[in-house]
Amino acid sequence: MTNPARSVQLRGEAEYRDQGESLLQRPGDAVFVRRGALRSVLMSCPDGCGETLVVNLDPRAGKAWRLDTRGGNVTIFPSVWREGGCGSHFIVWRGKILWCDRFEGGNVEPAYDGVLLERRVLTALRKNTLRSTEEIAAELDEIAWEVMRAGHALVRRGLAVSGGLKQRDWFALA
Repeated sequence: MTNPARSVQLRGEAEYRDQGESLLQRPGDAVFVRRGALRSVLMSCPDGCGETLVVNLDPRAGKAWRLDTRGGNVTIFPSVWREGGCGSHFIVWRGKILWCDRFEGGNVEPAYDGVLLERRVLTALRKNTLRSTEEIAAELDEIAWEVMRAGHALVRRGLAVSGGLKQRDWFALA
């Protein structure tokens, strides 16, 4: 597909996967699967390959993503990376799809108040103790992608440090 989806369109909720899949019409369409609690997000692969992605939200069922729906927009953390099939890798942030691979050229990050958030993140950091983006976001009730961006901005300004390799999105006071 030469024009991948750049946004997520929430099409509703379903109790089971087959019910949810019937609501998916275009690349980037999404449906919440809820049986008592939110279980997963079904998404028509935004690259247009035609596959349905299942993003687990239930930690009892294995690796789980964090879902945020503030402002009526879907945010999923961390990124979605298809290891098989089309191999798509993307971020869902405030209803926007940001590509991490072949379609990066058209990415547009959503607007947020980075200066205010940097101040808030700085207050959540500790000296000599790395904290994960997710932990800080939960404590501050903020979107994890925005906390991660604020943390890296603090690192660039010399006010924070980040971990290495698998902890590159973990932060502590400098």
